[in-house]
Amino acid sequence: MEGKEQPLRLKEFRNLLSSSDLENIPSGINENEHLLRFLRFKENPQRAYQTFVKYHKFRHSDKELFSKLRPGVLKYVLDGKIFTKQPGNDANGWPVLLLRCKRWNASGVSVTDIICVTILLLEEISRRQSSGVSIVIDWDGFGFAQYRQITYRTLVRGFAVLQGTLPISFKGIHQLNPSIMFSMVSKIFFSLLSAKLKKRIHIHGTDLESFAAHIPKSSLPVEYGGTSEEDEDREFMDTLYKNEDYYCKLTEHFRQT
Repeated sequence: MEGKEQPLRLKEFRNLLSSSDLENIPSGINENEHLLRFLRFKENPQRAYQTFVKYHKFRHSDKELFSKLRPGVLKYVLDGKIFTKQPGNDANGWPVLLLRCKRWNASGVSVTDIICVTILLLEEISRRQSSGVSIVIDWDGFGFAQYRQITYRTLVRGFAVLQGTLPISFKGIHQLNPSIMFSMVSKIFFSLLSAKLKKRIHIHGTDLESFAAHIPKSSLPVEYGGTSEEDEDREFMDTLYKNEDYYCKLTEHFRQT
């Protein structure tokens, strides 16, 4: 969405907003930038508005989850590099997030922490004018300690994230090194996703060549057959921490409303 069409669609989108909708936009943040995230995700203003409503409803309905959505609060999880933004993009130019289950110490990091970090990274990617992302899940190390944390509420939160409550589309979900617990999680979670999203799930197992067809080796760490010397996007992370004030305003606004 570029050029002359953007102001027209933004104006049409604004005309759909009620006074209560506008109250959902925290004071102190750029309104146009906030609204454009939804128009990048859905160019049709009516569909963008529907996502806008779902997004704010999700935030209001789960204040416990979103109260932690700040880089400073989640630093202990981010430092563990369990879920990271990779330096490069996938074969279609979309940002890549990588979840390494073997780095997840379930005694110190809860599944709620993982969901919070997921949302935080997706929020930041969305703010950087990307409407899509590819997710890579390395199941190596996922065992009973992690599995036992998966509750009904966890599943509800996971579905909310994946099924259109955030203004970002999942262009691919790539799964590596299925563990013993993988099939159990698949039956519970992935089987209930929309048909559209199911088509974007790729199970590569240990086939790194199959994986590289979707995620270029230049965008992957050496342990995944890649050539990148970095295991996360440092510029992205530095900017994320610099945006602490933005996330504080979001958190405080929805805590009070």
